[in-house]
Amino acid sequence: MNKELKKLPIWSLFFLIVLGLSCVKAEKKFPSKQGPLLSGETNSRRDLIQHAYQNYAFACIAIADRNYEEAEIYLKEALKNDKDSPYLLMKLSQVLVENGKVEDALLLAQKTVHLTPDDLEAREFLAEIYSQLKKFDLAISQYRRILKRDPGNREARLHLSTLLIRLKKYDPALDELSILIKNEPELIIAHYYKGRINLELKEYSRAKEAFLRALQINSRFLPALFDLATLHSKTDKPDMAIETYKKILLVYPTNTLAMERLIALYYKTGQEKLAEDTMEEMKKAFSPGDIKRKRLGLIYLRHGKLNESIAELASIVSAWPDDQEARYYLGTALEENGDLDEAYKTFHLFNSDSSYFINARMHMAYILERQEKPDKAIDMLRETISHKRDNVRLYLMLASLYEIKEQYLDAMDILKEGLAYDDRNTGLLYRLGIVLDKLKRNEECIEQMEIVIKINPKHADALNYIGYTYADKGIHLDRALELIERAIQYKPNSGYIIDSLGWVYFRKGQYDKALKELEKAIELVPGDPTINEHLGDVYFKRKDYKKALEIYKKALSLKNANQERLDRKIEDVTEHLKGNLP
Repeated sequence: MNKELKKLPIWSLFFLIVLGLSCVKAEKKFPSKQGPLLSGETNSRRDLIQHAYQNYAFACIAIADRNYEEAEIYLKEALKNDKDSPYLLMKLSQVLVENGKVEDALLLAQKTVHLTPDDLEAREFLAEIYSQLKKFDLAISQYRRILKRDPGNREARLHLSTLLIRLKKYDPALDELSILIKNEPELIIAHYYKGRINLELKEYSRAKEAFLRALQINSRFLPALFDLATLHSKTDKPDMAIETYKKILLVYPTNTLAMERLIALYYKTGQEKLAEDTMEEMKKAFSPGDIKRKRLGLIYLRHGKLNESIAELASIVSAWPDDQEARYYLGTALEENGDLDEAYKTFHLFNSDSSYFINARMHMAYILERQEKPDKAIDMLRETISHKRDNVRLYLMLASLYEIKEQYLDAMDILKEGLAYDDRNTGLLYRLGIVLDKLKRNEECIEQMEIVIKINPKHADALNYIGYTYADKGIHLDRALELIERAIQYKPNSGYIIDSLGWVYFRKGQYDKALKELEKAIELVPGDPTINEHLGDVYFKRKDYKKALEIYKKALSLKNANQERLDRKIEDVTEHLKGNLP
C-alpha cells in the first residue's frame, strides 16, 4: 500500500474509495484543453488523470485539516498531470492565498479566467486577489465585467460598492447601492453603506434617513446605531446621541464602547453624576481583572481620575501581564499622578519589539528630565536610538534635551544624524533652524526655514519664523507680511502668529492695525511676556502712555520676561507721563 495511504484515517480512505468510484463525475471539475486520446494513448492518459484525482483527494483532506502547505504540494503534483484544469488552478490559487503567496495566486487566478472567461466565480476570486494586492482599479474592472453578465449578482455589487467607498468614489458607490436597494429593498447593509457615505459627505439628513431605514429593517443592527449616535454628536444634538447609546445598552448591556462614549457625553454636557453612575455600572457588569474593565481604566485616566485609573489598570496588568496597552497606560497614570519612580519602572518593562517601546522610552526621558537628570535621559535616548535608528521623534527629543542644557552644537549634530535617515523630514529641519538661530547663525537659520517651506508650503511655524525674524529686524517687511499672512491661513487661532502679524504692522508704522491684531493675540495668549511687551510698544507709539505703563508692568510680572529691557521702557514711559520728555 502507498505510504501516504497508510497514514490516513479510516474516514479518509473511505473518501478516496468514493472519489475513485466517481472519477467520471469528477472529470467535469477537471476539464482539460488536451485533444481526444489516440487509441494507443488511452491507458497512459487515464493513468495521468487518475493520478491527478488521487493528489486532489489528498489535497482536499489537507484542506479539511487546514494544512494548506501540504495541500499546496498535492495540488501542484495534480497539476503536473492535468496542467490546464481550471478547477485545479482555481483550487491551488485559493490555497496559495491561505499560505500568504498572493502574488503566485494571482498568476493562477488570471490563468483560470483566461481558460474559462465565462466562469464568474473564478472572475470574482480574481477580483478579490486584486483587492488584497491593492490593485483596486483592476478589481473594480472585474466586478463590472461580472455585473455586465449577471446584473443581479448581489455579492459582486456589494464588493464593488465597498471598493468605491474605500477609494472615496462616493457618487458611483451611491449609484451601485441604489441598484442594490431597488433589487432588494430590505437589504440592510446597502442602506447602512448609504448612510455611511452621506455621513462622510456631511449630508446629515440623508445619512439619518438611511440609518433609520436600516434600523427599521433590524432595530438591533449595531453599526447603524453607533453611526446614528455619531451623527447626533456631529450635529450638536448630544441629548439624542445619549438616548441612542442608552438604546444600544438596552440591547447590548455589556457593550463597553457604548458605555465609554455615553460617559464622555455625560461629562461633556456637565452631567458628572450620570457619568459616575455609568462607570459604577461598568464595574458591576465585569469582575475585577476582566479584560473589558480596561476600558474603564482608560476612561478614568482620560477624565483625570488617576487613583481609580491606576487601580483598574493595575488589576488588568496583574491578570493579563502581556497586555501592553494596559501596562503603558498604567505607566501614564502613575506619571500623571506624580509617582515618577513607579511610572519609570513600568515603562522600563517594554522590550524593543513592543509597539509601545518608543513611547515608553520617551516617557522615561521626560521623567528623568523632570527629576533633573538630563544626562541620564540623554544616555537612555542614545541607547534607544541604537534599537530604532529611523525613529524621528527620538532625535527630536534628544535634541531638545541638549537645548535645555544649552549644548546647541550637540543638538545640531543629533538633528543632522536624524536627517541622515530622513533628509526631508520637516520636523527635524525646522528644529535645526531653531538651533541655528540660538547659535546666532541667523542666515543659516533662514535658509533652513526656507527649505522647510519648499518641502511643505503649508508649514505655518516655518512661515511665521521667517516673517517674525524679518519683522523683528525691521527688514524685508513686505515679504514678512506675505509669509505671516500665509501662516495665519493654516493656523488662524495661533496667538503667536497673530502677534507676528501685529508686529510687522508695527514695524511698518501701521499702529491701528497693529493694535487690533495684538489685542487679539493677548486674548489667545494672555500670559506671554513678549506679546504684552509688543502691545505696550503700540500704546507707547500712540502716545497712550498710561496704558503703555500698565501693559509694561504686566509684562514684567510674567515668567521669562526680559527684565532689563522692560525696566528701561517703564522708566522711559514714566518720564513721558511726568512731562519731562516731549
